[in-house]
Amino acid sequence: MKFESEDVDKLDRSIQPIYAKLQGTRIDNKVNSFMDHVWDGFYQGQIRMTRFPILVYLPLNAVYDIVYTGSPPKKQFYTLESQDSTVEMIVRIAYPSAESRQILKDGKRVDMNQWDENERGYGPITRSFCGENRYIGVKNILEFYLPKGCKLQIAPRNAIQTMVRMEWTVDAFFNNGGTTTFMDRIAGSLGIHASTIKVVSVYEGSLVINYDINVDDPADDSSDSSESASTASTSEA
Repeated sequence: MKFESEDVDKLDRSIQPIYAKLQGTRIDNKVNSFMDHVWDGFYQGQIRMTRFPILVYLPLNAVYDIVYTGSPPKKQFYTLESQDSTVEMIVRIAYPSAESRQILKDGKRVDMNQWDENERGYGPITRSFCGENRYIGVKNILEFYLPKGCKLQIAPRNAIQTMVRMEWTVDAFFNNGGTTTFMDRIAGSLGIHASTIKVVSVYEGSLVINYDINVDDPADDSSDSSESASTASTSEA
């Protein structure tokens, strides 16, 4: 597996060491970035590529957690190379912030999996196609499917996915305007248009509402519908 930063500071910001942990095992591969690329006279120039090739063991249904010791880059490139055409893996990245993120393939956005009522979240990765992905709420974990030869980018997206819990019954919520009133009040409080808000689910407990606030970026117009599994936003706060 190879991945690297595509941020403007990719030559002079350190995010290593990085750990690649295979779930269900004690495998915990620790890697550092390349050596310095230049010397300024007597001193090192402190310029190095933020690029990481990692040897990974890929048994059936392998899931790797990629753990950064520095802040993960906003833009990244990921690929998996092997002489075995059957290898594949799920990559999980836990982010320290709620900034929105999306998966791009060939410059086109791959939408998240559809909402799963049983999971009460976006559906788990089914290993169906290169770039299949979801963002796990509250935990701020990005998951995506990476088979052999798959080349993907991670990029920011101008969206928020959030949840609110209220001491209210579901019946009382819908008897008082339901989702329409809720979206109008959120829009009024934030000073945004109600069309940017989408209620994804409403559950008991006492009342739990999952909703998205999405302002489309120009890049979103190129969404790859042939490989997308949902039209919902791809971020969480």
